[in-house]
Amino acid sequence: MLKPPESPMRLRTRLLPLALLLLAACSSDGDDTPDAGPVVVEDLCNNREEALTNADCELKPGVAVERFLALAGEVKAGDEDWYSIRIPANANARTLVHITGAYLSASTPVNLSVSVQEKDKNTALVAKSDQHGSGAPKPIDIVLPYGTPDTQLIVVVRDAPTNPARPAFDARNPYRLMVELLENPDTNEPNDVTPTAIALTAQGAAQVGTAKGYLATDGDVDRFSFPLTAGKIAYVKVTAPDQDFAPNYRLSYELLRPNGTEKESEGNVLPKVHPGVLATARKVKVAGTWTLVVKGYRGANEPVPSGDLRQPYDVEVRVLDEADSHDQSSDNDTYAKAFADDFAGAPGTSKSFTGRLGYVSDRDWFTARLPAYSKPSVLRYRLVPLGTGGRFEPLPLPLGQLADRQVLVFTTVSTSVTAENRASCSSSPAVCPRDAREHPEAPSLVQTYCNNPEAVLCLQSLREESDPARFPNLGNFQGALLVPPHAASATYHFVVQDDGTNWADDRDYRLDVSWEDDDAEEAGAYSGATEQERARTLNGVGAGNLPVGNASFESKGQLSYGHGRLRGNDRATGLGVRGPTDYDAVSSDTDTYDYTLPSRTAPEDAAWLVQWEVDNLPDGGTPHGLALDLTFCDGTPTTDGGTGCTPVSTTSTGGALTLAYSSSVMRAWHTSASTPLSSYQALYQLEKTAGTTRVTVAPYACACLERRFIKGGTLKVAVSATERSDYSRVGYTLRTGWGDYPRGFTAPDGGSPTQCPAPIGATDGGSGYTGGCQFTQ
Repeated sequence: MLKPPESPMRLRTRLLPLALLLLAACSSDGDDTPDAGPVVVEDLCNNREEALTNADCELKPGVAVERFLALAGEVKAGDEDWYSIRIPANANARTLVHITGAYLSASTPVNLSVSVQEKDKNTALVAKSDQHGSGAPKPIDIVLPYGTPDTQLIVVVRDAPTNPARPAFDARNPYRLMVELLENPDTNEPNDVTPTAIALTAQGAAQVGTAKGYLATDGDVDRFSFPLTAGKIAYVKVTAPDQDFAPNYRLSYELLRPNGTEKESEGNVLPKVHPGVLATARKVKVAGTWTLVVKGYRGANEPVPSGDLRQPYDVEVRVLDEADSHDQSSDNDTYAKAFADDFAGAPGTSKSFTGRLGYVSDRDWFTARLPAYSKPSVLRYRLVPLGTGGRFEPLPLPLGQLADRQVLVFTTVSTSVTAENRASCSSSPAVCPRDAREHPEAPSLVQTYCNNPEAVLCLQSLREESDPARFPNLGNFQGALLVPPHAASATYHFVVQDDGTNWADDRDYRLDVSWEDDDAEEAGAYSGATEQERARTLNGVGAGNLPVGNASFESKGQLSYGHGRLRGNDRATGLGVRGPTDYDAVSSDTDTYDYTLPSRTAPEDAAWLVQWEVDNLPDGGTPHGLALDLTFCDGTPTTDGGTGCTPVSTTSTGGALTLAYSSSVMRAWHTSASTPLSSYQALYQLEKTAGTTRVTVAPYACACLERRFIKGGTLKVAVSATERSDYSRVGYTLRTGWGDYPRGFTAPDGGSPTQCPAPIGATDGGSGYTGGCQFTQ
């Protein structure tokens, strides 16, 4: 008689024989020498006829049999044991034949093999073997669905040798074999071919249906069906609850369209992961009866997945309305269908776009059109999660992977997708700007969207979801972009999606876009559509210091756009408002000042005094720092007596000539490699005032203007934002001048003053100087 369905706890109790077999195999002290000791082998059940007629060869449910796999004579190899199992008259489609076999010893030369046949056929219904090699033997577990009533099955036990010509035997250690007849705990069986219908009932505005099942047998496949209407969103979830163990199989699913063959979606649980959670959300494009297939995952060249009587799974289906007002019929999923809104008049207005990522492959396109404007302006954006929506849980991600939402901003190079337009977009910064200094991957990133199939697009900005502890509530999903003067309307395209479009969360968001004037100083530097360098004169202070509030020494401005620059490991981890993979085609608003240097008699060396400050935020915070990229003009006469200007923007070792605050103590240009570390000082001094954050190049740095640069006559200083933590518009002041050289500095402990290296005149009566200022060394 078959046993009735049992709870998972009772099923685990019923499966204790297999656990006991494994325990015995791990603890036995049996001798694995095949012919050791005086054990007498009784060789029974050697063929099909004996299995069917000999009572000793019939396996009784729940009764373990222990036998030796060895012939009775002097030649013991080549033994096969044949048994029968009687299937009762009340067997049905849910009847399971559960066979366990194992050696009780810690070792055996036999690779135990168990196969099951119908009584009058030679083809195995199922066969498994333990290829344990030199390791300990492992138990064999077979769960076979077999519903033919009132018949017999044949079980054959033999060795599965690695060398067929040399089968092994074991006359010392017996194997144990046991059978159980169970009822499949999956009440939907058989549904390997004909699906079990899932009834959908109303729950509020949703239609919801559930089911439960087991992948109880090897290669088990369970099918479920449910009706779907075009335009709806179908959320399908398959969960294997945590049983404190990884089941024998890796849970997987396939979601099939109404034709029964095309896959809409599929997925599988990673190895040894529990609980198993799989889910997808899909916009229904084809109405009809859809099919969900639940099975164990089988990779290429992998065996048939094992079943597991202990592990149930649950299915949930939710049929939902499209809740995105801009996406009722995939309306804004593509460039051509973007939801558009027009800005009118002059800067000083804003727009808000709302949406949600409601299904896999969902992406939301929005277009902001700006009217013609003759001055530079700034377009700001920020994505704000609203906390509403969420009719299903965010779709699960692979272990260790974070959600990967994105905001991308494009301008259109051309709607004519030609090889010429694509090449121009990919290769010309004038057509499509790109910042390879901050983002070495910029060329390939730009090319990806230049090759977009719908239109040739220039990527202006990209924000990617990052560590939520570092950027809570998508704190880096904001930006500020330069809008150059434009005689016709300017169009910007915003895309909200997840990277790979394989995830959804059904949560509402708002995309705020504002159009603002650029600062007056910036606007005044434009001639037509081109920003010009600001001409300045570097004035002197003699032996004094830089005066504060003196316009002769100060240049003021705002750095209105760009996520700013980062240094070192900050690029890999993100900082402030910038995630590690965020991108801006123009990383920072950059104001370039072209200073005319003084004309000086030999020795021309001059001290260079540099200081900058950035206005604080209302809460006292610093919105960003400054980086000063320097380009000197080397006016050293050429060998033919000519003069000219050779731009110098790198140090003698090829590093960038950039000033930016660092609190680290380090070598200065005038310290040698042998100088003790204890004498190193910081090159910058930081001072926090009530209204500003001020940085001064320290006296220890011995900042100076080399003779060849004085002869060149010019110095360009490009000011950009670094370590940006806020996009608020604040002013900065660059304060600089020249003075008498050499100057001196003292050690932090108040030691004796040290003079910066002074130029040395010729001692042989000749002219010229050596040494002195070598600031770019």
